[in-house]
Amino acid sequence: MSILDQPLRRSRKMSMTSMIDVVFLLLIFFMLINTFGTTQVLRFTTPAGERKSAEKDFTLTPVYIRPDNSIQIDGRTVPLEALKAEMQQLKLKAAEVTLMIVVEPGAKNQALIYAIEAARSSGLKNIALKKLKDAEAILAPATDGGGE
Repeated sequence: MSILDQPLRRSRKMSMTSMIDVVFLLLIFFMLINTFGTTQVLRFTTPAGERKSAEKDFTLTPVYIRPDNSIQIDGRTVPLEALKAEMQQLKLKAAEVTLMIVVEPGAKNQALIYAIEAARSSGLKNIALKKLKDAEAILAPATDGGGE
């Protein structure tokens, strides 16, 4: 008998059971990871509209988050342990205090979150987040002396 005369063997179908098992295991794994992951939400209140009257006793205080995760308030580096006490002192300076948190490129998110939590726990409610370029544009007229 020659090779051409032999009947062709049918190829065996591959079992899909093991692949389905793996897919279900991955599905269950990702569902559990998503369920047990805890997230912390930072809530920000946005202004409802323009302010009708400007506070006469108003202070805008820049807080810089540096790339080395140091935090500077009014040009002074404040250790993380003393940050809450420093922000409580800021609150006493004026009737309305707005913190402008300036995040420099390369700064870590944890330092930003720590600064926001310290501000909230000290009772400060007005918090603005700005990039360095935007903050310099806002603060430049205040440091030029204001005269033309």
